[in-house]
Amino acid sequence: RVFKKTAPNGKITVYVERRELVIREEGNQPLHGVLFVDTNYVKDRKVFGQFVLTFRYGREDEEVMGLRFCNEACLQAQQLWPVPEEERQELKTLTPLQDTLVKRLGTGAVPFTFTVSSLAPPSVTLLPARTYLGAPIGTNYDLRIFVGETAEDKPHKRSSIRMGVKLYQLCTGEERALPYAAASKQLLLAEGQVELEATLDKAVYERGEEVTVSVSVSNHSSRNVRRIKILVVQYVDVAMFSNGKFKNIVASQDSTEGCPITSGAALARQFSLHPARGVIKNWIALEEFYDRESALASTVSRLDAQERNVFAIYVSYYVKVKLFTSAIGGEVSVKVPFKLMRRSTVDDAETNTSPVSEAAATVGVPITTSQSMFDLTSGDPRRGLLKTRRSPPSRSTSEDSGRNHEAKGATAAAGSAADQGSPAGQSSSAGQSSSASQSSSAGQSSSAGQSTSADQQDSAAGHSCVDTERFTTTVQIEDQSRGRLVDYAC
Repeated sequence: RVFKKTAPNGKITVYVERRELVIREEGNQPLHGVLFVDTNYVKDRKVFGQFVLTFRYGREDEEVMGLRFCNEACLQAQQLWPVPEEERQELKTLTPLQDTLVKRLGTGAVPFTFTVSSLAPPSVTLLPARTYLGAPIGTNYDLRIFVGETAEDKPHKRSSIRMGVKLYQLCTGEERALPYAAASKQLLLAEGQVELEATLDKAVYERGEEVTVSVSVSNHSSRNVRRIKILVVQYVDVAMFSNGKFKNIVASQDSTEGCPITSGAALARQFSLHPARGVIKNWIALEEFYDRESALASTVSRLDAQERNVFAIYVSYYVKVKLFTSAIGGEVSVKVPFKLMRRSTVDDAETNTSPVSEAAATVGVPITTSQSMFDLTSGDPRRGLLKTRRSPPSRSTSEDSGRNHEAKGATAAAGSAADQGSPAGQSSSAGQSSSASQSSSAGQSSSAGQSTSADQQDSAAGHSCVDTERFTTTVQIEDQSRGRLVDYAC
């Protein structure tokens, strides 16, 4: 799988192997790709690439008088075209997919690699409780390619590319100890204590998995336990602000089964909850974008306990179990933390890591093209339909429409006259229509047979390789909901 994006003028195109990179302690996963440049358009100019971190901490619709709630930091910049002499030796070590694309594209294809610092925080998108349709809030990354004389030139939209990239953390290893919490409390104006224990079946959950909570209650007090409530809470900490802390309930369950728990009785039950985005009161951390159903953000933990990156948004989850007694007695509660993370990389094609043979190279590489990762206008029903340019009807169009009306009137009159005519006239018209339909069907079948035989001849001939012009002109693009899939070139 290859992700492709072309500049509006169609002169530069970028291909990348993946748009989701893994953050590891030893270093982040590098971003490999290939740049295809139209040399007749670039001429003496240069093509530069940047890997940019964008941190937005406020709503775009509240920016007034030049005030911006957004910071940008260029993590890496390099000249992609022409390739500097000191970097030519590094380009000799290519991934299998880069080697395949360079051979296919021919002249003008340049491989590149961006290495991101391990200090870069994971991508997190924040969604306010109030309706918001502006630029994504949170930590985002972009790969920017533009044409210019120097690296400080302002990019033009027609000759530049912006492709969103996401960084995420993986679960480092299996945690054998199950999350556990216990508490006991002396109720007000009552003798004895209420003991509560809560245990989770896992320490790390993936997105979409249910959280199973085992609850054990022992009532040694003189009051009754009337109700049990279990909550899954998402806790968000924006490191840039001291008061940037938000809590949202992402799953809840209220139960009175087995209640009331009288004095001296005990209860052991299991509850299953499915964390998901729902009605929110505060800002919530999401994994994806706004224009589709977004999943909850993965847990963002500190690799170092003393670390506090100003561009980071830390996300954590915990289960809270509450026991309700009488209005005077109060409640007993415990918190059990857990992680919501990925256990393995996602959607990495096998061809990106295994060597590619010559036979596989002739088959072709499926390429997925898409707009920027954070393009809010594509497929968003809340933004409305895109405005289309309509030209006023010309005089010739109005005349043609008048003629069409006259022709329709004459046809209708002829049809009514035919209906009032003799049966012989009706039979003759029916015979003419049937003969015409037969001739048209026969013509269609003959043309279909010719096209089928031509396709069979082409498939029998086969092609061992494809030149650059054939590759760039014979691909077919099919629109899909989140992108366009380019068919095999061969």
